[in-house]
Amino acid sequence: MVALIGRHMELKRAGRTWKGCCPFHGERTPSFHVYTEDKHYKCYGCGEYGNVFTFLQKLQGKEFPEVVRELAAEVGIEIPESDAQETAEAQRRRKERNELQAACDAAARYWAARLGSTWGKDAQGYLASRGVAEEQVKTFRLGVAAPGWEDLVQRLKEKGIGEAAIRKAGLMVEKDDGRSYDRFRGRLMFPIAGLDGQVIGFGGRALGEEKGAKYINTPETLLYKKSRVLYGFDLAREAIRKTRTAVLVEGYFDVIGLHQAGVKNAVAVCGTALTPEHVELLKRCDCREVTVLFDGDQAGLAAPGKAAAAIFPSGLAGKVALLPAGAAKMDPDDFARAHGKAGLDALLAAATPLSQFLIDRAVERTCGPEPKVAALEAKLAAVAELAPLVKLAPEGLARGVFEDAVARKLDLDVEALRRELAGVKPARVEEIPPEADEPPPENAGWTAPQGDGGGWRRDRRTQRAAPGPGSNQRVQAVLPGPAVDALGLLIAFPDLAPVAADEHLPALLPAGPLAELARELIRAPLPREVALARLADAAEPLRRRIETLVGPGSVERVDAERLLRRAALTAAIAAVAEQQERCNARVARAGTPVPDDLRIEAEVAMRRRADLEKRLRGLKSSG
Repeated sequence: MVALIGRHMELKRAGRTWKGCCPFHGERTPSFHVYTEDKHYKCYGCGEYGNVFTFLQKLQGKEFPEVVRELAAEVGIEIPESDAQETAEAQRRRKERNELQAACDAAARYWAARLGSTWGKDAQGYLASRGVAEEQVKTFRLGVAAPGWEDLVQRLKEKGIGEAAIRKAGLMVEKDDGRSYDRFRGRLMFPIAGLDGQVIGFGGRALGEEKGAKYINTPETLLYKKSRVLYGFDLAREAIRKTRTAVLVEGYFDVIGLHQAGVKNAVAVCGTALTPEHVELLKRCDCREVTVLFDGDQAGLAAPGKAAAAIFPSGLAGKVALLPAGAAKMDPDDFARAHGKAGLDALLAAATPLSQFLIDRAVERTCGPEPKVAALEAKLAAVAELAPLVKLAPEGLARGVFEDAVARKLDLDVEALRRELAGVKPARVEEIPPEADEPPPENAGWTAPQGDGGGWRRDRRTQRAAPGPGSNQRVQAVLPGPAVDALGLLIAFPDLAPVAADEHLPALLPAGPLAELARELIRAPLPREVALARLADAAEPLRRRIETLVGPGSVERVDAERLLRRAALTAAIAAVAEQQERCNARVARAGTPVPDDLRIEAEVAMRRRADLEKRLRGLKSSG
C-alpha cells in the first residue's frame, strides 16, 4: 500500500500511519494518511477514503477492472474470466487492442524520428516560426509524415505489424479497388494519447505538400473515440487535479502554447464540441471549473454556447475568457507567446461566468444596448434563445440563479419568467351561474363575486393544491425533513454558513420563507431569536423540530458540521431521486430514440445521485 501510493506522492511515517499532502485537493499541511494494517487511506481534509484500487481509479481516471488487471500483471497474477466464451472474446478484443496500440506507438516513434532528422527540416522551421521550443516537441512527441503514399505502411510492415492492424488503427486508407495508401502524408503530426499516455490516434496539419483540409484526424477506431478524448489530457491531468480547474482551447498549438507558457491545465477537444464524456473525464480529476478560451472571432464567440450543453448539466462552473478581436487575428498560442504566463493568468482571472456571457450575448443580439427598455417582442426573442440553456442547468439553486440573472437583465418579473420557461400556462378561471346563492365549500379555492352579476370563481391550480379533510398536505409542503434539520443547525450555529452555502441549502428548501431565511443566514448571521421569530407562521411540527435542534445541549458544536452536511446530502439525494422519476416518465412518454436533452438529463441525474450517495457514505463511515 505504501509502496504503490508512494509512487505518486511523498509519504512520511507518522506513528502507526504514513502521512502526506493529499493528491486529490490542494493543501500545504499533510492530512492524507495511509493505514498499513487494514490497508486503506483517508484524507481528513477532503474526505477521500478507500484502498489501493480506489486510489488508482481516482488518480488515473481508470475503471476498476483496468486497475486490477494492471496491478495483477505487475505482480504476476492471472485474472480468470467468468467462463470460456467470455475468455475467448476478451482475449480476441485484448489482442486487437494491443495490435492497434502497437501500430499507433510505432507510427508515433517513426514520425518523431523523421522530425528530428534531416527529413524534418521544413517541419522544424515551421515549428520554430510558431515559437514551439524543443522541449515541447519532445513532451508532445511531435513528428512529421513523409510525402510518400506508402511510406508508413511499408515501415510498419517491416516492424512486423500487420496490414489489418494498420488499417483498423486509422493509419491507412483502403480504396474500392483494393489498393491502399497512407492516410497522413507530408503533415506535421500530433499524437493523441489516452489517460495512460499511450498513443491512440493522431492529428495531422498540412505543411504545403498535402492538398485538402488543413487538419485531418484519425477516424473513430477501437482505441480512438473523439467524444471521449481530450488532447493534452494525459499531460494536464495532475495540474487539473491540483488546481481543480481546466482551460479548454480549440487546437493542438493552443494546448502546446499554453503548456509552454506555464498554464499546464490546458486541454483541447479533437474536432468536436465538448461532450458529457469529456466533462466526465475532467470530473474524474476533481475538476470543479472549466474556462473556455477561444478566439475572439465569430466562431470563437459561438463556442461557449456549444460547450454549455455539456458543462451546465454536469454541475461544473463554467467561465469564458475571450481574446481581443481586432484586425490582427490572435490565437491563444499567439497570445501566450506575446504575453507569457502573467498575461494568460490575467486573462483567465478576468473570465466571465459562462451563464452571464451567454445572457449578455443573447440579449445584445435581440435587444440591443439597452435591453430594459427594449420592445416586448425583442425580450421574448431573448427568452426564447436562452430557454434551452436555462433548462440545461440543474434544478434548484443553479437554475434559479440563472433565471434571476435573465430576469434582471431584461427587467422581467422572475416568477413570470419561470412559468414561461417551465411552460406553465396561466390558471384557468371558471364561473358558476350567478343565481347560485350558496357559497362554495370553504377553502375549496373559490373567491367571492366581483362586481354586479359576478359569480363565485375558482382557480384550478388552487383547487388542485387544496388539502382534503384530514390531509397533512400542508405539513408535507413545508416540512421537507432533513433539509429542515440542516436549517435548524444553521440557526443554532451561524458560523456554519459557509458549509450551508457549499451544500446549496436554500435550493433544498421549498421556495418561500424557509429558503429566504437560509439565504439570509448564509449572507450574514442573525440572532437566534430573530431567526426563530421568522418561523412564527410555519407549521407547528416544523417549529417544534427546529426549536429542539436549537435548544441548549441538543447538538455539540463538534458534531454540528458533519450533521448539517449529512442532512443536506440526504435532502439532495431525495431531490435528485424525484428528478430521476420525472425524467424517467418523460423518457417513457418520448419513446425511442430518446431525445438528446432527455438522455443527458437522465445521465447527469444518475451521476449526481451516485456522487451524493458516495459523499454521504463517506460522512457516515467517518463517524
